[in-house]
Amino acid sequence: MKETLTILHTNDLHGHYDLAIRQAALIKKRKRDLLSQGEHVIVLDGGDHMDMSMNECLATSGTIHLDMLNATGYDAMSVGNNELLRLPKDNIRQLSHDSKVPWLLLNLEESDGSQIGGTKETLLLKVGDRLNVGLFGATDQFEDIYENKHGFRNRDTLNSIKQAVEKLRKDGANLIIFLSHMGYGADIELSKQLSGLVDVIVGAHSHTVISQPEVVENVIIVQAGSYGKYVGELRITVDIEEMKVVEHTGHLTEISMDDKCDTELSAVVEKGRVETEKYLSEVVYYSDRAITHEELVELMACSVKDFWKSDVGIMYGGAATNGLESGEITKASVLNTCKSMQAASLIELTGQQIAGLIHETFDKEITNRKVYGSGFRPQGIAIGKLQFSGVRWTEHEGKVSDILVNDETIDFTKKYTVATGSSLIYEEVCGYPSVKGNTLIDYSKEFMVKDVFMDYLKQQYTKMKSKIL
Repeated sequence: MKETLTILHTNDLHGHYDLAIRQAALIKKRKRDLLSQGEHVIVLDGGDHMDMSMNECLATSGTIHLDMLNATGYDAMSVGNNELLRLPKDNIRQLSHDSKVPWLLLNLEESDGSQIGGTKETLLLKVGDRLNVGLFGATDQFEDIYENKHGFRNRDTLNSIKQAVEKLRKDGANLIIFLSHMGYGADIELSKQLSGLVDVIVGAHSHTVISQPEVVENVIIVQAGSYGKYVGELRITVDIEEMKVVEHTGHLTEISMDDKCDTELSAVVEKGRVETEKYLSEVVYYSDRAITHEELVELMACSVKDFWKSDVGIMYGGAATNGLESGEITKASVLNTCKSMQAASLIELTGQQIAGLIHETFDKEITNRKVYGSGFRPQGIAIGKLQFSGVRWTEHEGKVSDILVNDETIDFTKKYTVATGSSLIYEEVCGYPSVKGNTLIDYSKEFMVKDVFMDYLKQQYTKMKSKIL
């Protein structure tokens, strides 16, 4: 006895709303057409639907995406790092509880071993009279980052998958689909260990465009690029009694801005944008002259120094894409230039390391290095020159001398507390050699650098207005 199922799949939208409303139109039309022909259809997403670097996502604390997922008609989604890493843990719990589309996650748990918020380890979908589809999701654990940031605990991914498959089979699943937010390379390796357990991997995270389904050890792997550019379609025939896929075909359909928009999702996005406009219009600062890019980055260095009450503040040029115009400066003004989602971090550096950074910021081979690290936005821009708060020096014809830290001659052997953004902590990310060997003291689990910067500007603006009054 055989049943046929079409899986419509997407992944890694990252808040590209204008393509999402076109992507949704295609998904809905294709689903209607298939259902009218008596076909079975499910719609799945591989995670990173959200992206807090997008103003609509930030302004609504991610809630716009819950409405989008529901309006598009998804049956389930995996949980990506942008759902997990860029939100406070209480927000993660609340959003996963509030979502009408199940969030699937089996390789992370609360510190007490319970499931995180409203996430589910597994989901069983009954499709038609005979087909029972078992689903589960897993995410890239980024080593121990979620344990350190949120206090969550990693579960062994492979063992968790095996237990999930066993449970789903006992519950009657005759088809197993893994929603993976682990990346193409990890999917390939896992497939070798999941043959006979998992039928299909709907991939994500690596933004891989898999034009035709790949098969590794009898496991079918699909992934639909990123940013709403594609909708994947996988049609499979399942032998119900043998509980295996006996036939499959698949392809990607490319989405363009010329495609038709879905009216329901357009209304959701427009509602979110109205809310976003109100959020972004808040004035946080006033300047009677334009602020240059270097001045802006230096202000950011001041803001993290003030946040951590540290000896020194250092910020890299890539933390902002340009300066700010004169006049009232709104949240929109700041967020449109400060895209990166870097955590406000506190590290310890010796005076020798700080001096090294000063010398290195004049090295164009370092400052022109393009960065693709986690949370760095826009991806692929240069790390840029460093700006310092609490540090002064004399520079003549490329030679640096007379370095002062808070008006005292620098002590090369002393350890100083340094506030910065998380990209600067890692030499392999930022490319500044002198950070090697730094000691991480703390980093904000709640606030990104741009949040700290906006709060700092508001504080300065309040002081400015009080002086006038």
